[in-house]
Amino acid sequence: MVTKLRLMTDRPFRRLPSALLGFVLAWSATPALAGNCLLHPDAFRLQSDTVHWSVKIESGGECIQGLRWSTITIEDISIVDQPKLGRLSLQGPSFHYFSNPGAQGTDSFKLSVSGTSLRLKGTSLIEVDVSVY
Repeated sequence: MVTKLRLMTDRPFRRLPSALLGFVLAWSATPALAGNCLLHPDAFRLQSDTVHWSVKIESGGECIQGLRWSTITIEDISIVDQPKLGRLSLQGPSFHYFSNPGAQGTDSFKLSVSGTSLRLKGTSLIEVDVSVY
């Protein structure tokens, strides 16, 4: 059996309720706000390992990075060392780094991630070097 779909083109986007249109536009723009700030992240294994990540970000910019990997269940994320040229927050299984306006140079912070990988409990450290330009 073949199902045919018909695209309704007689209802332009301008007829969407303004609140819904604003939500769609804000949602579609969200990834662009964070940019591709993380450069080549190494996977952590929750086996008392330490990984090093690098972030490149504009002064006054922000970086949002998720911490989920395919075989890992995260139970806890904590900030071990705070950054000096910005601020850091944890949101669910991700971090959100905000560079201070006017800041330039190098910054760093460290996270601890605990959870289960392949049914084994463990912890990893993530050391993040930030280049603010």
